[in-house]
Amino acid sequence: MKPATPGTPIEEPHPHAGARARYRFAIAGVALALAAGLGTPALARALSHSWWLPFETTLIGVGFLVAFGFLLTGWVLGQRVDRLSDEARCDPVTKVGNRRHLEECLSHEVDRAARAKMPLSLLMIDVDNLKKLNDVGGHMTGDVALALVGDVLRETCRSRDVAARVGGDEFAILLPRTHASEARIVAERIRSAIAERRRALGAPISKLLTVSIGVCDLVAIDLPRPHQLFEAADRALYIAKQTGRDRVVVFERRPPMQPTTVIVLDERRRSRKRKTPTHHSSA
Repeated sequence: MKPATPGTPIEEPHPHAGARARYRFAIAGVALALAAGLGTPALARALSHSWWLPFETTLIGVGFLVAFGFLLTGWVLGQRVDRLSDEARCDPVTKVGNRRHLEECLSHEVDRAARAKMPLSLLMIDVDNLKKLNDVGGHMTGDVALALVGDVLRETCRSRDVAARVGGDEFAILLPRTHASEARIVAERIRSAIAERRRALGAPISKLLTVSIGVCDLVAIDLPRPHQLFEAADRALYIAKQTGRDRVVVFERRPPMQPTTVIVLDERRRSRKRKTPTHHSSA
């Protein structure tokens, strides 16, 4: 998998958010512009029969100016709606998506992967020792650590991946068309990148900032359901936290239970009789 160019932030929202509002508003502006542009000459000709002033040319010019105004207004309003929509799906501290954005994309991607029988993986990432960072250096230090994690996630993700902050110290990355083995490589890359970059920030971040990561893909869960994928990745994260932190754990499907052998009572009695030695009387 080829990551995005380092240092290039992912500013555009995920394409699953739907058609951009600026295009929808612009199309509406075009429709109004066509109506004004085509309707003005007909209106001018109709009024010229009952009005003696020569205003037909002026009216046509005004109509086309109004049409251009509709088009420009639609584009500007659409840009503002897009900006508000992006801000509603973005975490202000880390500059990645928020939980709402992840849930929308997770539902869409799970459905699409299930229909197309394509792989899909989810990383659950927990910032170790965030509470201790806040206690030692203050909440500003914690925000610096979170911002560093967000930078690494944005630099590691491809254009089709979805990075989001889903809790105070938890992040998630949705990786379409990615098996668990490939997702583990991405997770290790994120963990090592954070370990490398924290050194430049000095104590306490350089000593305390690590991440634990849980990995799961659709193959490892029973049904292709968003909540099952989320919970399985979260369980793998829990194991990573419980086994020492600063590590990556991949969720694996538990083997099915062996079927229980049922022995009929009569068969058990016959088995005991076969094992019982026979005694012969001597003459």
